[in-house]
Amino acid sequence: MSIVFVFDRRSGNEPEHFISLGGLFSFSEFRQTVTEDFGLSDQKFVIATTGRVEIRDDDTYERFVDDGTTLYLLHDINQELTAQATERVAFLPHYDTLVKSGIYEYYASAGHNPLPYAFAELIDNALAATAKNSGPREIELRLFMDNDPSKTVICVIDNGKGMTSRELNQWAIYRLSKFSRRSTDELGNTSNESTHDETEDEHIPRSLNSDISYFGVGGKQAVFFIGTSTRMISKPKGSIDVHELLVSKEDFEQKERNKEAIYEGYIRNRKAGDASHLCGNNLDCMRDLISAERGKDQFTAVVITGIPTAHVHYLRYGFNIWCTQLANIYHYYIHGQDGNVATAAHSRAANPLKNINVELKMYSRGQIQPKVLNLRDIEEDMQTLFIRSAANTFEFRAKVEGTGIVEGIIRYHPFLFDRETYPDDFFDPREVEVEDEHDHDYTIPASGRGHHAIFNCFWNGRLIPYTTVEEFSWCAQPKKTKLIPQECWNRISGVLWTNAKFQVSTNKLTFLDLEVRLKDKNTVFTRIINGQERRANIDKQFLDWLKECHEQSDKQVKFSEFKGQITRPALPKNKQGPWAVYEEIQWDGRTYQKGDMIKTCRTAPVLYGRVNRFLLFGDHDGEVFATGGEIELQQEPHYFYDEVKYVPLFKLDRSAPQDVITRAIEEDKSKLPEKLIISWPEGEELKDGEKVPAGRTIGAIKAEIMNKKGELISKLPGSGSSQAKKRLLIELTVIWHSRNGDEIIASHISSHGTNWPYWFKKMENIRKMGPHTLNLQVCLSESGVTSLADTKLPSAKYRFTVTEANAVRFIVGMLDGPFRIGSPFNVPLEFQDMFGNLTKYPASVKPLLAASGLELSYGWSISRGNTLLVNDIVALGTVQTNAGKNFNLEIKILGLEEDSQMLKIRLLPGLPHSISVSPEDPQSIENGESVSFEVEVKDKGQNLTTQPKITVVATFACDGVDGLSTTYFLDCSNTGRGTLSGPPLLLKKLRDPVNITASIDLQGNRDVAAVKRSIIVAPSKHAAVLQLTYRNGDKTVSVVNNKDVLIEAGSFLTHLQFKLLDEAGREIPLDSKLVSKLKVSWVQKTQVGELVQGVLPNIKVPNSVVDSRCVSISIHDSAGDLDFSFTVRPVAGEPACIKAVCSGDSSIRLGHPLKADILATLADRHGNLIKKLPPRALADLQLSGEGLVVEETVRSFGQTSGFHISGIRFNGSELGTRELCITWRNLISYVRLSVIAGPATKLRVADWPEQDEPIVVSNGDKLPPLTVQLCDDAGHSAAEPNVKVQLHKDSALKLTPVSTSLKTNENGKVHFGVFTVHASRGTYELVPKAFIQRSMVSGPALKVTIQPDTNKPVKVDVRFETQRTYSAGSVFSDFIVRVLAEDDMLLDTAESAKMSMIIRKAVGTTQQTPAQGFQAMSFPPDDADSDKKGAFCFRKKPIPEVAGAYEVQFVYNADKSTKIYSRLILLEVKPSVPVTISVLNSPGVATASNARKPLSRLLIRSVTLALNDVFGNIAGENLSGMVEVKVVSETGAIELPQLEGNKHSIEVPLNNGQATLQNILLAENTQGKSGEYCLCCSLLGNASWSTTIPPINIPFFFCNDVKKQAYFTFLSKERDQLNTSIEAYHSLFKTTKQLTTALKLAVAEATQQEQKLRIEYRKTCGQNQTLSLESVDRLVLQCEQKQEEIRRKPRRQCSLQPAPKEANIIGKIAHLAQVADDDIARCLSWHMSGDMDCVVTRTTATALELHKATHGKQQLLALDFICKKTMPDWSRSLPHVKFSSRSVPPGNPIFARDLLIFTEHVEECKTVFGMLLGDTIFLDTLKDATEYRQQLVKHTYCPTLLTRDGDRIRSNGKFGGQSNKAWPLEKLKGNVFSAPLSLDYQKACRQLDTIQKLRSAMTNLEQTKHELQEHLDHENSSEMQSKVMECKEAEQSLQKINVKLGRIECNEAFCTRFMLYHTLYVSFRVLTF
Repeated sequence: MSIVFVFDRRSGNEPEHFISLGGLFSFSEFRQTVTEDFGLSDQKFVIATTGRVEIRDDDTYERFVDDGTTLYLLHDINQELTAQATERVAFLPHYDTLVKSGIYEYYASAGHNPLPYAFAELIDNALAATAKNSGPREIELRLFMDNDPSKTVICVIDNGKGMTSRELNQWAIYRLSKFSRRSTDELGNTSNESTHDETEDEHIPRSLNSDISYFGVGGKQAVFFIGTSTRMISKPKGSIDVHELLVSKEDFEQKERNKEAIYEGYIRNRKAGDASHLCGNNLDCMRDLISAERGKDQFTAVVITGIPTAHVHYLRYGFNIWCTQLANIYHYYIHGQDGNVATAAHSRAANPLKNINVELKMYSRGQIQPKVLNLRDIEEDMQTLFIRSAANTFEFRAKVEGTGIVEGIIRYHPFLFDRETYPDDFFDPREVEVEDEHDHDYTIPASGRGHHAIFNCFWNGRLIPYTTVEEFSWCAQPKKTKLIPQECWNRISGVLWTNAKFQVSTNKLTFLDLEVRLKDKNTVFTRIINGQERRANIDKQFLDWLKECHEQSDKQVKFSEFKGQITRPALPKNKQGPWAVYEEIQWDGRTYQKGDMIKTCRTAPVLYGRVNRFLLFGDHDGEVFATGGEIELQQEPHYFYDEVKYVPLFKLDRSAPQDVITRAIEEDKSKLPEKLIISWPEGEELKDGEKVPAGRTIGAIKAEIMNKKGELISKLPGSGSSQAKKRLLIELTVIWHSRNGDEIIASHISSHGTNWPYWFKKMENIRKMGPHTLNLQVCLSESGVTSLADTKLPSAKYRFTVTEANAVRFIVGMLDGPFRIGSPFNVPLEFQDMFGNLTKYPASVKPLLAASGLELSYGWSISRGNTLLVNDIVALGTVQTNAGKNFNLEIKILGLEEDSQMLKIRLLPGLPHSISVSPEDPQSIENGESVSFEVEVKDKGQNLTTQPKITVVATFACDGVDGLSTTYFLDCSNTGRGTLSGPPLLLKKLRDPVNITASIDLQGNRDVAAVKRSIIVAPSKHAAVLQLTYRNGDKTVSVVNNKDVLIEAGSFLTHLQFKLLDEAGREIPLDSKLVSKLKVSWVQKTQVGELVQGVLPNIKVPNSVVDSRCVSISIHDSAGDLDFSFTVRPVAGEPACIKAVCSGDSSIRLGHPLKADILATLADRHGNLIKKLPPRALADLQLSGEGLVVEETVRSFGQTSGFHISGIRFNGSELGTRELCITWRNLISYVRLSVIAGPATKLRVADWPEQDEPIVVSNGDKLPPLTVQLCDDAGHSAAEPNVKVQLHKDSALKLTPVSTSLKTNENGKVHFGVFTVHASRGTYELVPKAFIQRSMVSGPALKVTIQPDTNKPVKVDVRFETQRTYSAGSVFSDFIVRVLAEDDMLLDTAESAKMSMIIRKAVGTTQQTPAQGFQAMSFPPDDADSDKKGAFCFRKKPIPEVAGAYEVQFVYNADKSTKIYSRLILLEVKPSVPVTISVLNSPGVATASNARKPLSRLLIRSVTLALNDVFGNIAGENLSGMVEVKVVSETGAIELPQLEGNKHSIEVPLNNGQATLQNILLAENTQGKSGEYCLCCSLLGNASWSTTIPPINIPFFFCNDVKKQAYFTFLSKERDQLNTSIEAYHSLFKTTKQLTTALKLAVAEATQQEQKLRIEYRKTCGQNQTLSLESVDRLVLQCEQKQEEIRRKPRRQCSLQPAPKEANIIGKIAHLAQVADDDIARCLSWHMSGDMDCVVTRTTATALELHKATHGKQQLLALDFICKKTMPDWSRSLPHVKFSSRSVPPGNPIFARDLLIFTEHVEECKTVFGMLLGDTIFLDTLKDATEYRQQLVKHTYCPTLLTRDGDRIRSNGKFGGQSNKAWPLEKLKGNVFSAPLSLDYQKACRQLDTIQKLRSAMTNLEQTKHELQEHLDHENSSEMQSKVMECKEAEQSLQKINVKLGRIECNEAFCTRFMLYHTLYVSFRVLTF
């Protein structure tokens, strides 16, 4: 029943009334009910919703009054509430919670705390709420921090539009996105919030549309991530009520405990500032917040409490961090589309987005003023740093799938001198400063971007923090680039702004599809320049931009002018090279080149010099940018500092002006010679640049040398012994600059004189023409050095030119022939002076010319330098031939000493001058005929001339006649004459005779006048026009040339008649001669009689309107060809048939209309489509078909032709093909439609055996192929593609490959393939599930039973006595080791050869005595337990002799790659029974005396005695007793020294087998003679051990003289040291010798093994070539490739499911054998087809278990069921041999069993196949089989016969028919014996095994030889030889010391025993070391 809740708030605080809506269908009825319920009959009131929408009529009642609605009774609509009212709300999760479920929680990424991102969700809602504010958009985040975290309150307040109670209710519904919400305005209009106009986003920069409150999830997740309770307070615009909703975790839990509806609550509606509902003392901040509501028109406040302690700590102490992160998230909303660009100091840029202000205030207890921070004031966020550090930007736009728009920008952060400007993320925990590992002279820049991606991603203007895009293909760093350094790609950052077309997670932390869609091949990137798209190759634009940024912005050092690489040996080894050499650098906008003058800084002293080159460390090639390097500096002035300096680049003083550098260098240079002062004391001065006539005198020269200070000098300044080398001389040289080079014609050297500094005499011998130089050069001493270091000494140069004298003769210069009659030519005349130099001609010179037989004239004469040129000489005369004629020419010039010259010239005919043409009278021709002329070419003297390229051309012209373009050509180059003719002259449309003019001239020669001739042309009488007509009904139609003739398809074009006309339009009579020239294209032969009458053959019209026929008529005549052609185009006739087709997919779902349309067309009898139909034709169209719903069909005319039919639907239940009959008048057509299944609603598993029963497999086996089919409700297969299908399974079941969701193919199927299962024993389920139209459909549950594999070893179990104690050198107790299979039972097939026992030292254990080279030991088992196969016994295995902790482990080598280890057994080996005493820390041989000082009487400071077992282990644990120590003498001395206290012996306690002797002293003034004694240490008889342990003696020297004691002490210590060294040397030599012997033996064994394998290789591979390791490796690779190639070759395979792998299951019969021959395999598989699937077991019990597991559906055969007595003998011969042993029957008979190949279980297989096949025999053909049986049955029984052709003769003689004919292999469907691998494969395996063994042997031999050689080299090395010498020297020294001690002569026996003891002791110490 529907109920509304009504509050009377006109006055008072009455509770709500419940009004039932049952039966109230109008507003008047509802108002009447309210009036009666509240008793308001005479009172005025209004009814309003909580959103202040008045219910005033039926429309508002219908729209706003519904079940559960809360209403007010008010005086008027704007009345304030007199009391608070609660409104029931329900906020059940929206259905999208299930559909779009996922991980929507906040999580930390890259070390960031996610709390700021939760705040961002609340700010998103605030931005969306304030989007339409006309004024400022204020968003405030208040934090009320308290020491008690439970009292901390967080408020997010905005001045947005607020929420009505309905909108507040919708906010509380989880997953109610903006696309599903509905809002109500004051007028009651409802709208959907998703009506955002997305087209406006294209015009909103950066997609800053504030449309970021999206999914209906983020706000709820955020508040419950921040705290546990939230209070939503909102006041919508225009409302006077405030709506408040409280949602808390505590409330949810309370409702759950009370079993109330969890997602229901109340919205409190109250007036502004009313806080009466708040209870408690901790809500002061809430009261202040509510009291501030008064006066606000609209707002929303989110109050969060229950803040966790961790959040409180982070908010308080990380305030700047999370504020900066928020500023980064909303950077572009706060600062605008351009971001936080740098502005003037202390100013804030205007916000273009309606003044968004996000302010954060943190109130702390005890502080009066809050901490306030506006996000716009933050300048440390990453986007601000990126913007302000960028030097250039690259903007672009990407369009994705039409409406997806991404704006992007790439910023370049340049390198500035010594650092990268790419900003560091100070809040990124991944930013770790890496210390520099190298010591450089210059700073190494930071890495720039480093590991960061290029692009940060913004969605609708806000940052999506956890998604970055690394790069795009066009901006990624290429593999090779020469123009741009690689580090430039680390200096770019970028931002991507997307619109709402890209999906983000509900918490707005990550994009779901951005990078994938952007990198799609269809995405288009374009660059944006000044807001306009630049459509070009963006890859090239980006590279150009990056290069420009690098060149213009980076302040690095650019090294250019690369000259190669060098090494610098003077530097440390790691800095020697390579060094790249450059001649130019660019730094900070300035260029430094080789040769530039520079100054250094930070050097002592400051250096000035010239750059030789620049050096850069590293492997560089070409131009490169770097941050440092070195300068090779030539210090200046170099004659003072003649050395090269290397200075680091950063020490270059870039601020030093060039004038300062120059001034400093010039100051030093001023001391050198500066200039020469030259004078001419005797006159005849030579001036620079003067022209001097040949032979003129040059006067005497005086020279002086002056420096920069104006001083005259004659030597260099300085002092020392080399003053002569500093004397200055002046050298004079006169150089003639001839054409062949410079030539010195005079040279003199002058030294400083007494009166004259330097003097040179006058010169008179200069007469050579041309430029000269007189050079005066200061040089150093007589060496002739003209420079000091690299500075030239002063010099003076006088450049002068020696010119010619007056002319006295002339000569004729070179003439330029050939010379021709009438052609002008020139003669040059050259004048010479008396020295033979060319000179100018005299004034008023006039040449005179004369020649016999010629008329000569010339134009003028002109001078060119020293040459007089006589121009335009013309000769006229007669020349008979083209070869020319010789003439003598004389030239005279009066006034010269030699005034005449004679020369001979040859004249040729001249150039063409005129043309002679004949005849001169006009010629008459007929149109189409040619004309000819006789032509001659003559020169100016009327001589016949020939010239190259003389072509006579005749052109024709006629007034009023067009198209006369004929031209005649005649080549007269060789003859000068000829006949000019050409093609016929043809005039168009010539009716009357015309007169044309021929113009004859020389081609390309305008100097020869053209000749005109007239020609009369009359009209031609040949055929020129053809007229053609045909009969169309009663009409005669003319045919136009090259036009179409339209006629009905399939008919004939008849009555064709033609006429011929000449040029004048006269009809030409037709005769047989004329028509014989006429050809037609549509027939081969024509009738001459018909053609003479003007009739042409009929033309057949094509049957199809698509075809057309081009026909032509032609007349071939000598006068020209006449062609006439036209095209016959057919048109459709009357309708004769109808054809209907389906326009699209012909499949139609049962009960659903056909998606495609039916198109029916009409055609004539030839199939031509009829396009135009009368309107009444549609009424004649009829449809019919089985199950067709005719009344739903729609018929209409087609767009171009025929009919259009739609709305086809069939009823019924059967699928298949149905025919649709279409009838038009008497024409019928059929369309076949395929009725397919309906929509998919079910799943079916195809080809899965027994879906109701579990399939039984072993662990690691493969399941049958799994295929899932979609089906409709009726069970029909539904062919729906792209439906996602998942395979759900039990978690304990693992599938390989991992099952993933797949999509169906075009048939609605999903092929999951073959899975391999891995699981423990048990039954599991696989359930396929499909997602169809937002719903899940489950398929049948497939059960899989996992059985253990009894043949697979998985565990090694060990049993032994754990409490037993093990002693060194004894034996272990028995170990029983069992190999277990997967069923935890013994593995029957376990082999003892694969089992071993390993004993090794425990890792990390300590020993009391050192282990002497102990290594791991391995033992095989003794035997196997015959009763328990798979169990092995290790009996009495030896225990190691060294005591300590040991590890015992057993390993079973299952195969080459699998080893199964037992658990690790730790055992402690104890020492055995003690048998000796040893000294652990022997002090050496002591020397003592009986002096007073205790130190002189000390024998032992501290010595430890220990008990040892027979193996040297320290024994005696838990043994105690006493050790007696006394002085003895082995020489039998009676007087023995006494111990302290004048005792003969002392007793020392023995604890745990050890005793310590401390401070053993002799007694003062004790008796005894000097000599050697011993301390005898023996065990007393009361000790707790059973064996007798011999004592140990410790020797010492006793001296009764203090002086002798010191001497003996010194000698004894030296002897001890020598003994130690000698024993160490002997041990080393012995070990070296043993190792040499062992290595030689190893080399011999390796050589023998290698030779043995080489012989085996030759036998196996049949090759004798010499092998190396490289060739062996190649052979191994070849064999492996051959094996792989053979394995990949297709071969016959059995596709039956294998039997379960258990111990007592052998397998299926089809898998037990292989057959090589295909024909035999086909016939035998067919013959045994009923048995192929049978499973063979060892026992009947196993067969019964399998029978039960498969519910009796599996064929079974137990071996113990088979009678062995009836088994055939496999070695028995064929039956015919017994009766006819000598005859060989045809057909190659053989037992079928002999054709089988068994790979395993050979004996069992023989039993099975012997029982099944018996004596079945194979023969070749049926004929062979019948003959064989005929002969055999005469003597004995004949078994079944099979043939290779597939025939069978049964044992009873029946054959033939289908039952006795083998099926083809395809029909057997894989139920066939598989084929074995080929013999080549087996051969390759043998070869590979042999080659691998050979390679191992060769490697071992090579390694062993190498080790032996190294050892021999070491043995013969100088080091070892020196050790031998040292050993000999030590032995000699020891012998000398022994002589001194008197041991050799006095007591040889004692010395021997002493040395033996000492040797043992030293050996022990050496081994211990």
